[in-house]
Amino acid sequence: MKTLVFERLHADHHRYAALLCILDRQLHIATCDEIPDYCLLARLCHYLTHQPEEWHYPVEDVLFARLADCDTQSADLLAVLTEEHRRITRDGKALEATFHRWAEDSPQAELDLNRLNLARSFSELYHHHLHSENRHVYPLLERCIDADQLNQLAPRLSLASPAEGSPGFQRLYRQVADHHTGLRLGHGEQADFCPLCDARPDHA
Repeated sequence: MKTLVFERLHADHHRYAALLCILDRQLHIATCDEIPDYCLLARLCHYLTHQPEEWHYPVEDVLFARLADCDTQSADLLAVLTEEHRRITRDGKALEATFHRWAEDSPQAELDLNRLNLARSFSELYHHHLHSENRHVYPLLERCIDADQLNQLAPRLSLASPAEGSPGFQRLYRQVADHHTGLRLGHGEQADFCPLCDARPDHA
């Protein structure tokens, strides 16, 4: 149980980081005075916001509470991370709604600077959040919470919720993989690889 829970948490983080990289590439396209894929941006924000709420954040909440009991010095950091969960959810949902409207009403309009900066702030917060958990909190969790304790928490840590196998993720994956969408950088340039589907440029 312990190994499975932490493998799932780390796998989620790897997936979130890959999607954030693609989101950042779309925002770079916008800085090149080109038109980003608003439908893709909306779906990226949807997954990065809603999927963590289904399993990832609830599991972290349970583990954070147990960690706070055995490592009181981590309490302030855990409080910051929990607040960041709320900010990511709030800002991600707002961006999703914005990009969805643009996809429907103004698909050929350039992204204005205000919304570009909001999206950049969302991405920066998300990147920082993942780094803090990966670098500081997850090692503490794995060290402080042993298998017996995790088994006691098992009823609250169900592994049944789908992640990469969910229909929503599969639709997003296909949208990124089709036509090498995840490689786009702007000005006709392409990245060396897609972090989600591992696509490579045709000339590679």
